[in-house]
Amino acid sequence: MIVPGTPSYEDPATGSAAAAFAGAIMHFDAPTDGVSQLWIEQGLEMGRPSRIRLELTVQGGKLASARIGGNAIKVAEGKLFL
Repeated sequence: MIVPGTPSYEDPATGSAAAAFAGAIMHFDAPTDGVSQLWIEQGLEMGRPSRIRLELTVQGGKLASARIGGNAIKVAEGKLFL
C-alpha cells in the first residue's frame, strides 16, 4: 500500500507478495517434501522494520500450501456498505 502525498507513506510489510514469493522459492530453490519455515524482512531501510513468516508445505515435489503470518498493529479501520 502506498499513500500519495507529501510525505508519501508505504506499508513496510507486503503479505500478498510474501505469499506469492512461495512460487519463486519452489522454482529457484526446489525445497524437499515437508514443511519449510522462512522469515521475510522488509522495511528496514525506511525505518519501519517488519518480519513476515512464510511456511511452505511441499508434497510430491509440488507446493501443497503456503501460509503467511506475523504480528500486526491496527492503524485504521473502515466499513464498506453495499
